[in-house]
Parts: sequence; structure tokens; C-alpha cells
Amino acid sequence: MRLSTSTCMYFNRPDGTKADIPSTIKIYSEAGYDVLDMNFHDCAMFETPMWGKDWKSYVEKIKNEADKYGIEFSQSHSHFYNYCEEQSEDSLWREEQIRRDIIGSEMLGVKWVVIHAATDWNSVTQQKSSKLKGIEYFRRLSDFAGKHNVGIAIENLWEMNIAPKRRYCSFAEELVDLVDSIDSENVGICWDFEHSAIMKQNQIDALKLVGDRLKATHISDYYDKVYDHVLPYNGISDVDDMLKSIAQLDYEGDFTFETHRHTMRLPDELVLPAIRYSRELGEYLIDRCNKFKEGLII
Repeated sequence: MRLSTSTCMYFNRPDGTKADIPSTIKIYSEAGYDVLDMNFHDCAMFETPMWGKDWKSYVEKIKNEADKYGIEFSQSHSHFYNYCEEQSEDSLWREEQIRRDIIGSEMLGVKWVVIHAATDWNSVTQQKSSKLKGIEYFRRLSDFAGKHNVGIAIENLWEMNIAPKRRYCSFAEELVDLVDSIDSENVGICWDFEHSAIMKQNQIDALKLVGDRLKATHISDYYDKVYDHVLPYNGISDVDDMLKSIAQLDYEGDFTFETHRHTMRLPDELVLPAIRYSRELGEYLIDRCNKFKEGLII
């Protein structure tokens, strides 16, 4: 299991601007990372070159920088939206962003593209309708992804920020059922441990249910619904439960930080030391996970 981090770790800047992703690759390398997760969703949420006609050149620029520093992109995070709603100009634009994300992932050599399921809020049979529309949507999306040599990893979600409303696929049971119903070799699961912790799930039992469907991870911690996506031990999650849950599986993917808030308030001069610390923390966590796996610690 290798350590990686999402490009979201150095994206949000203190003045509200967004970092240019190609120019951040060198810093990840200097901090000791050689595997990254490309967060295309960030690029869709703010005006970036991914919006324009020359978006492929932007992806090529990211790839060239990664090659220059010997960095591999093993997974990515696609844009997402509520595909359960009727199509509009907005949904067509979002579909185009997702199409670009999948093609861009192929260009970067990504194996698994992470994306969210949607919820049919207007249905009286919300879970049933969300599942049926999800099966239809992801079968179509996985066919397109397969043509571009990437897999789709659907992520578990959380709903504390919308309670008492429910969000489909916030629990392992729903997510596993959806993936099994799609029944495609290139569709698996990305398990977000922070989301699971927020939902008060038993991480060990949840990952046991997920099993070999696990293709990607998002590693982070949270304190409350507005202070989230921070490094482990900076919140209230049970970090050892997370590590034990991974240790019980023969997981072949990466241990990937998704920490949007880690450097967002730091001056530029402190970004490199902060990212270097995240790498040291990640190595510690992987080593501890391996010790749980080998029975060296209980």
C-alpha cells in the first residue's frame, strides 16, 4: 500500500484564490510524494482551464510536470452532480465536465476515477428510485470509462449537513448493493473514512462488507461539519479503527489523503513543511496499519 495525496491538499489559498495545479507538482515531489490523486472536481467548481476549449493542454501540462518529477497519478476525483434530476443546460455542462475528467484521467494514467452517487429527492420511494437511476447512470458511465481504460469507484457519502434528510449511499449496505447491481468489472468502491466516521459507522464491519470491491481510499479527519477534511489526529475520528479496517483486507490500492483544509490558511512559506509533515504522518499510519495486519499490535 502506497501513500498518496490529492491535489486538493494545496489548492485553496488564504486569499480565496486557487493554486495552479501544474505549478504545485514540484512541491509535492519536494515533500516526498511520488503518487498523487488528481482532483478534477476542484477544477469544475472554480473557473479553471478545465472549463475552456483548451482543457486537454492543461491536463498535458499537469502530466508533463508529473513526469518531470517522477510522480504517478493513480486515482482521480471526477466532478459530480445530481443526475436524478431532469436534464437541463446545467446538467449538460456538468456531464461535459465529467466526460473531460474521464478522458483527462486516461491522459494522466489514472486507474480509478472516484465519483459520487446521487439522490432522488423528489421520489416517495427515495432509496429505490435512487438505486434504479444510479444503476442506469453508472452502467452508461462505466461503458464510457472502459473505452478510456479507467475504472469508476463510487464513494460513500455523509448526510450530517442535510439532516434530517437522507443521502443515498451514505452507508456501506447501500453502496455495496448499488455496485453489485451495476455488475461491471470496472466499477468498484472508494471508501471515505471521514464520511464513515461522521455517519458513526463501525469502520471494521463496514470495510468487511465492502471487501474486494475497495479500489480507492480517501483518508482524512473531521471535528464538526464545518471543520472537516483535515489530517488524521486533527479531529475526533478513531484513527486506529480506520487502520484496523484496512488491515483486515488484501487491499492493493493507495492510502490517499483528501485534506482540503490542510494548507488553506497557511502562508506560502509554510506550505512545503506542512505537506512534508503530511507525508511523514502518512508513512507512520501505513506502518501502523501493517503492524495491525501482522498482529504486532492489537
